[in-house]
Amino acid sequence: MDEKGFLIGITGRSKRIFSKQMWERKEITLLACVGADGKALPPGLIYQAAQGNVQSTWVEAIEAGKHQVFVTSSPSGWTNNEIGLAWLEQVFDRYTKKQARLSYRLLILDGHGSHVTQDFLQYLMFKPLSSAYSSELTHHLHASQGLIPIKKGDFFPLFWRAWLTSFKEESIFKSFKATGIWLLEREVILKRFHSETYKERDSSSGLSEADWRKMRALVQSAVKEGADKQANKITYGLREALTTKSRHKNKGKALDLQQREEYHGGAVFWSPRKLREACVRQEVREQEDRELRLQKAEVKELKAAATLYKQKIAEEKRVQRERVKNTARAIQLSQKGKRKALRPPAQKPCKKQAIERGGSTVGGGEAASEPLLKTTRRGRSVNLPSKYK
Repeated sequence: MDEKGFLIGITGRSKRIFSKQMWERKEITLLACVGADGKALPPGLIYQAAQGNVQSTWVEAIEAGKHQVFVTSSPSGWTNNEIGLAWLEQVFDRYTKKQARLSYRLLILDGHGSHVTQDFLQYLMFKPLSSAYSSELTHHLHASQGLIPIKKGDFFPLFWRAWLTSFKEESIFKSFKATGIWLLEREVILKRFHSETYKERDSSSGLSEADWRKMRALVQSAVKEGADKQANKITYGLREALTTKSRHKNKGKALDLQQREEYHGGAVFWSPRKLREACVRQEVREQEDRELRLQKAEVKELKAAATLYKQKIAEEKRVQRERVKNTARAIQLSQKGKRKALRPPAQKPCKKQAIERGGSTVGGGEAASEPLLKTTRRGRSVNLPSKYK
């Protein structure tokens, strides 16, 4: 068993310059284990997460029943004591107990006496995987024309194809045979400590000038014939890039991973079935939230419609009151005009009559007993008080 770190979007063949801190900050770590029977245990993937959560967009490509993989997370993206114990109990013991039955099982780890060298074991176990993953990543980058950045959600599909390509039964048998672990053969290891002699290779070419001309003609014709294929490849790559970009718009959310069984370690590896159950719970919760928001929006819309209806009714009542008031005023004005038309016009006393009235009042004749009349603005006759008579 051994581990390997992955940097998202960086192939193993490329040469780049970056800080030591970035190299130490592996975004994803793989825990892999192979057996002498030619079989590999399900891989364990450790995602880097500051809060120790697993985001939904990271594992949306993992399908229960199709992929055998376990997922967990750590703040650094590396394994630790808790994750190592969790892997031993939840992955290794689980998948080897049934096959070993009551027999002992030998687990070879880094630092044990049976370990040869770090570089040698890394080459035997992870060199094919590194090459396969770099090939898948390079193909993905070429297909997308380098327009779309690589995110954690894009890692698993590339990794799984590389895993199936590199961790084959034939390769696993060769790795155990090359280390002399099984079948036990110490000479395989002892030969590696002997000095090796190298022969100089002849750098001269065995091809004639005519052969070179034929090869050049074939290359030129292949380039012309491959122009259409290259154009189709670019079109297909752009289409893949747009699909990946639309998938990147989805924001990941921390999955509600519910632990039903207690283990000795603090960390937990999650299987595809557990991840799918968490995704289903999240989808149900999001659907309930959407329905609740929709219900609240409908209630708000109904309240707004009711308020608008009340305002409309109040406006109609106000308009009706104004209309009734204007009608009453018009009727009153029309009646006033009729009264004025029916009433005879008031005659102003001439000067002679005023003198005679004044004279009779002073003289105390019969005219003094009749009160003076005064007309109001509306044409009504009123009796003057006695002091004004």
